[in-house]
Amino acid sequence: MGNVFDKEGNELRTPIAFHPGEFLLEEIEERGLKKTEFAKSIGLLPGNLSELFKGKRHINARIAVKLEHVLGVSAEYWLGLQSAYDPNIARELEHV
Repeated sequence: MGNVFDKEGNELRTPIAFHPGEFLLEEIEERGLKKTEFAKSIGLLPGNLSELFKGKRHINARIAVKLEHVLGVSAEYWLGLQSAYDPNIARELEHV
């Protein structure tokens, strides 16, 4: 994960948690899945999946259940990653 900057360009501390989209991208790449086909299999547009990989979208319960069905990784795992990530980012933003 790269460095994070505020609006004025000042470097912030690097977040401790990684966005679950980064883990999802790794999982897809390790399995050799095509991103466009994967997006379709979980009901997302390819652009929306790309935003998820980049941390611009969150994994909600609906997406987590679809990931569970397609990848065989529990919805609770994906939601747990998201719920661990969110407070860390909120803490970082409080220091701005």
